[in-house]
Amino acid sequence: MTALQVTVANTDEAQAAIAAGVTMIFAAGSVEGVPAALSVGELRSILAAAGERAEVAAAAGGLSPDGLADFAATGVSALVLPVPEGDAGAALLSRVGRSLGTSVKLIAAFSPEAGPDFDLMPVAAIAGFSGVWLLAPETADGLTKAVKLADIARFIAAARRSKLTVGLSGGLRIVDVGTLLPLRPDHLGFRAAVSEDEDPAKPLDPARIRAVAAAFAIHSVHPTSDEA
Repeated sequence: MTALQVTVANTDEAQAAIAAGVTMIFAAGSVEGVPAALSVGELRSILAAAGERAEVAAAAGGLSPDGLADFAATGVSALVLPVPEGDAGAALLSRVGRSLGTSVKLIAAFSPEAGPDFDLMPVAAIAGFSGVWLLAPETADGLTKAVKLADIARFIAAARRSKLTVGLSGGLRIVDVGTLLPLRPDHLGFRAAVSEDEDPAKPLDPARIRAVAAAFAIHSVHPTSDEA
């Protein structure tokens, strides 16, 4: 079943998301709509707020090897690293997987701007990564405007062939739930749609979180054979 994930930037937002029933959190700041790593101290505070009630994945782009090790040592559920195309991406996957693959779950995040490098999917799996995300910036257009639905389906199929979990996020709106759930990703990630005035720079809005969760519930209901 596809899970609802919410991006939080601080402890207060983590508490608000969990109080609204969220069980998957992405701890990340934002630089021009692109997820950015928080401080180790803020990440530890978010983890303390989540406790056993929610899994916490953390943005880890741009961190040094020591910084990645410090993040892994917090007990976070997963580290999410942006992966460039081609040889540079393969080298990053190999290097990080070799150093951290046994201590924390690793997620390779692909930007839709140039199109995900499908050849890197099996490389990620071999390197010890457990999942991949198609991660667009939190802009007005968002993932479903940046990438054709058929290409999103290809991304999910490629991940499944490499036995990787798969997430979709970036500028998603409540109307995207009904479109993307049939593709059966492991999670859909939201920020703008669950923020005040649908502005990702503003605080989370618990009512909007509940509205997105309700859309998940509605679109997850499939008719029985007698109803079809």
